[in-house]
Amino acid sequence: MTPMNIMVSRIVDFGTIVSLVGEDAESGKPVTIHVDHRPFQDFWDAWQASGFEMPITFDADQLTLSLNFDVEGV
Repeated sequence: MTPMNIMVSRIVDFGTIVSLVGEDAESGKPVTIHVDHRPFQDFWDAWQASGFEMPITFDADQLTLSLNFDVEGV
């Protein structure tokens, strides 16, 4: 999996899911990342119960992700 830098232009808070909307800093292509706040097991159980195909998974290999939603001054 190729690392990417994302220029985030909008954060949409749906309650249990937060979406980061922006563009890839290198290619300029649109990017949306959905962050689900529900416990993973709840999501996984619902996925399996729906009959969806098993997703492809990757090891994180030392992934560090920091999201600071500091809204001071907004």
